[in-house]
Amino acid sequence: MLNEGVRRGVERRRRLHDRLLLLLRMIALACGLFALTRPELRLPEQEARVGGSGRVVVVLDTSLSMDQREGGDSAFTRAQREAAAAVRELGADVQVAAFTAGIPEEVLAPRWTTDHGLVATQIEAVQQAAGATDLDGALTRARTLLAGEPGEVLVFTDGSGPGNVARASNSVARLLATGSALIPRSVGVATPANLVVTDARYGDGLEGGTVTLTVRNYGSNAVESPATVELPDGARMTVFVQAPGAAKGAPGEATSAVTVPRQAAGGVAVVTVADPGLLLDDARYFHLPRVGQSRVLVVDGDPGSSPTKSEVYFLERALAPFAGAGAALAVVAPAGALQLAEGKDRVAVLANLGDPTQLAPTLVDFVRGGGALVLSVGDNVSASVWNSALSSLLPAPLTRTRDLVSLEADEGMPLVAPELGIDLFEPFDRGGRLGFERIRSRRIFAVEGYSDSEDVRTLLRYQGGAPALIERRIGAGRVLLWTSTIDVGWSNFPLQSTYAPFWARLVAWLGGEVGSAASRMNGEVGEPLSVSVPAGESFEVTGPKGERVGVSRLPGAVAFTPETPGAYAIGRSDEPPVAWVAVNTPASESDIRADESFEEAKARIDPERARREVPLDALLVLVAAVALVAAAWLGAAPIEDREELPS
Repeated sequence: MLNEGVRRGVERRRRLHDRLLLLLRMIALACGLFALTRPELRLPEQEARVGGSGRVVVVLDTSLSMDQREGGDSAFTRAQREAAAAVRELGADVQVAAFTAGIPEEVLAPRWTTDHGLVATQIEAVQQAAGATDLDGALTRARTLLAGEPGEVLVFTDGSGPGNVARASNSVARLLATGSALIPRSVGVATPANLVVTDARYGDGLEGGTVTLTVRNYGSNAVESPATVELPDGARMTVFVQAPGAAKGAPGEATSAVTVPRQAAGGVAVVTVADPGLLLDDARYFHLPRVGQSRVLVVDGDPGSSPTKSEVYFLERALAPFAGAGAALAVVAPAGALQLAEGKDRVAVLANLGDPTQLAPTLVDFVRGGGALVLSVGDNVSASVWNSALSSLLPAPLTRTRDLVSLEADEGMPLVAPELGIDLFEPFDRGGRLGFERIRSRRIFAVEGYSDSEDVRTLLRYQGGAPALIERRIGAGRVLLWTSTIDVGWSNFPLQSTYAPFWARLVAWLGGEVGSAASRMNGEVGEPLSVSVPAGESFEVTGPKGERVGVSRLPGAVAFTPETPGAYAIGRSDEPPVAWVAVNTPASESDIRADESFEEAKARIDPERARREVPLDALLVLVAAVALVAAAWLGAAPIEDREELPS
């Protein structure tokens, strides 16, 4: 029994010894053969030491998406703090420059300096912007500053937004080609999420119509949020929207509708959502026309002995609501015009009024306040009285009545079809414009000679050249003079098929709908805008908080670059705006999904530089040699197991 136990122990030790010896020899053989292939170990590029070249460019992303938050400070605040600390930690002799990568760009240190404290202070003073990212522009400026010499470009960004890094690929390639190092510092949030209103528009519907909202959710979780629509007059309506979470790379989307009251002022409205993840894009601004009818005030200067003999009998029927004019009609005696209601009366018509002297101050204020005044003449009108009372309003002074044909003639002098390009007549097709040639007048009021200009222009003429309809612009208001009657006294105009459509179009064109007289534009934060305005006049741009915005004055236009979202008004002080601009944040900045990183871009642009290659052949030869030595030692070492086993 004893010999059997000893024999088994010796066999176990010998088997272990032989297997270990065989393993060492296999390792030596494998390493030797593998070393013949000259293998390499590829590792990511070792990050350059900041300041190692002696020159550092700091780029700070100030775009809207940097306002992302996750339980504390925004990404911008963290980036700002880290960038300032990095500058202060540089060696005393390291030169540094700094600027932002947002639109608009802000240059913090345009030249090389070793005053690190000053640059850090400049970085800490930068304000978060609401514009787009411009990494390409920032890297181009860095490359220009480095002037082909190597340096380190330190970029603090959240790395979100579609295509931001891809658009900078060319600048990245050129920067790397000079031997410079691009060192990104990501400050994005761990779980990006953003809820944003991507569209808001008004449409007809129940009550005063509806505002339809489109909400997009870039987060992975479904979100329910209140959406509040605030109208230009301050009225607010709130609905709750439920937006599904993003799935398969596509954001979740939901729509909702808000009913507008039957009466609402026109202008720029806003809809906001409650989203703590990214605050700067929570509002969406959009244009809202006036909801509900405005009023056309008609001053009847010749009421006649019966309704059918009234000067405005035909006009009343042309402007009846069912005629499609979109405006309520109020016919008053001359004294009634003294109560022109601000914001309600947008168009006033003086029809054959003998003496407008008492009304003149009210009419002047009305027009200068943005109202539209239509003047028509007749037997009651005296040139001297009108020229005296309405001198500041008339497009041209009146002279005397002029018979184009005999008053006993069956037909008068026909109009010339309106010219193409006059916006008043845009709704009339070719056949509709030719219909104006059937309008004939026997008598008109002649006017003193004038020349068409930016402020005064002839809209309609009679054959032979006599003016029929003249327009004068006075600030945001307008005055139109019809040189004949609006009844059948001097003209057959009321009997023509173009009469009602013309007056309906005229009222709408003149601003029978509040806000329609002002042009409407859309803009984006950081993008230059040019707004057409009457030439020769000085206009100001007022921002969302009532502040004056710096402008460049061009012939017939003003240009400016909005830096914040909101409603911008273009006009003169104490007068209604001639234009409204609804400015929103860039849609691309609301998309906070991760973009291609700078590391991925560098690997794509310069694969060889983006990795380190460590040769392994020498290491493998060393391992093989060690294995052979160990095997030789193990094979030569005397062990008691080589003795004969007990029988």
